[in-house]
Amino acid sequence: MMKSKSKAKQTIQLSFSLLLASSLVLSACSGSNTNKETSGATNQPSTNGGGTAEPSKGPKPKITVSVYDRNNVPEGEGTITDNRWTKWIQENAPVDVEFVPIPRTNSQERWNVLFASGEAPDLIFEFSNAFMREIADKGQLIPLDEVIEKHSTTYKKFLEENEIIQKLTKHNGETYFFGRQIPMTTNHFLLIRKDWLDKLNLQAPTTTDEFLEVAKAFTTGDPDGNGQNDTLGATFQAVDFFYQLNNIPGDPVNAYFLEGGELKRSWDRPQAVLEFKKAMYEAGVVDKDIFADQNGAKAQQDWLNGKLGIWGMGGLEGGGGYNAYETLMTNNPNAEVMIVPMPASEFGTFAPAGGTPVQFTAAINATAKDPAAVMAYIDWLSSEEVAKTLMFGIEGEHYKMGENGCPKPIDPAKNKQELSYNGDMYMLANTGLMGECAEFSNQLDPSKPLDQAYLDLIAQGREAYLSPDRPLWKEMEFSPSLPADMLVTTNTIKNTLTNIYTKAIVGGPSETVEKAIGEAKAAWEQAGGAKIDEFYAKSYADNKDNIIHTDEYFKYIRK
Repeated sequence: MMKSKSKAKQTIQLSFSLLLASSLVLSACSGSNTNKETSGATNQPSTNGGGTAEPSKGPKPKITVSVYDRNNVPEGEGTITDNRWTKWIQENAPVDVEFVPIPRTNSQERWNVLFASGEAPDLIFEFSNAFMREIADKGQLIPLDEVIEKHSTTYKKFLEENEIIQKLTKHNGETYFFGRQIPMTTNHFLLIRKDWLDKLNLQAPTTTDEFLEVAKAFTTGDPDGNGQNDTLGATFQAVDFFYQLNNIPGDPVNAYFLEGGELKRSWDRPQAVLEFKKAMYEAGVVDKDIFADQNGAKAQQDWLNGKLGIWGMGGLEGGGGYNAYETLMTNNPNAEVMIVPMPASEFGTFAPAGGTPVQFTAAINATAKDPAAVMAYIDWLSSEEVAKTLMFGIEGEHYKMGENGCPKPIDPAKNKQELSYNGDMYMLANTGLMGECAEFSNQLDPSKPLDQAYLDLIAQGREAYLSPDRPLWKEMEFSPSLPADMLVTTNTIKNTLTNIYTKAIVGGPSETVEKAIGEAKAAWEQAGGAKIDEFYAKSYADNKDNIIHTDEYFKYIRK
């Protein structure tokens, strides 16, 4: 059994990856690069919804705007660039919009091609902060302070009232990005079979030691009562969060923390994670082929089929988590589940990745011929009426107003068909200013037992994870763009470190964790990792006064 140590010195993690956006605004990332045109949308929304622009005099100025192509437009709705909502935008927006599809699965590759060919659109929507800063450094974006001052009303007012957005959208002392406020919600979560705990007379684990012991009992104690040895205790999903690491499969590089006011690369936390995963693997509580399950699909099926005791994923406050819960209960009507806080490790108790309440998602291409027209579109998209229409649809057709003053779906099946794919068209919507109306829980019906049970899980998740007492998996919004040579280094060394760590976990007694960390440090140094460490340390020192620490987020929690 692994013994917990005293809490280590105060540290703050650096993340180089983007949090997953809220499931209210985004569909699950899926699909391939498929831009083939199909038949257009069968119905065009009426224009009596919110956000109708005043009739313009003369032709509208034309701009090009990116939109993620997730290959998720239902049959009969057209394509991501030609559907009922692109038509609604064309009719109501103050500009003539031509949409440019960007495959979600490899957006940055596509962006590089478009910039190289001079075909990148005027308005760029992209969730990767690091990539956006990278293209700003290359001179491919325009500074926005003057454009906002001269040509904006709605967005300018929002920016003036939100100091944290002002900080977030600056780069090298100038505003380069457009930001938004979204609900601060839970995202990743850890579920456990409460009925299995009860059967085996166990308590929910609160420490990593207890987690391992419960996982062992779930594996060997026949918790489903079928008399067969066919259950597993847990997976590696969410384990990195126990140590305030980033939980991105195959990405062992991101392990920087503040120590004594300086940003330094950590090796003790990766070592602790490695020790714990090796202990789990050798105890047989995870699938022996776990490294073949890179996207967690096998683990999810085991959970849904009632053969896994502890499971974690993203999307608690969204359709992904709800659909998984619905499937579990369909397959296992007697199952009882509960959300547990991330178990405490020797470094403390932390919360997983959540719905970041502030984001920057857009920028203007340096080659845009009419920045004022782009700004007019930004103002229009930022308005509450437009956000409400794109999010909820047309009143009387897609929703009616509920007793709490929030839109309630009239026909969920119709909305799934006609609204499920347009979230990337309102990536600047300030849904965080809509209160409970913008939250996934508002779409659930507490009179239905399944929905009420899921509302209870959401409440458990918020209690477990949205608390200043449990620092988030990262403690600052800080992701400077690496120089090209260092970016190549990190992309190369990721595979090397992943292979070293995997070998340590599955290699038995001869492949010790201490040996693996030694090999990882040597590989990092040989690849030029010291230069990267120095770059991030200096970047932090140069920008620390403008860095957003994530403890600021808690003031955005809706009470």
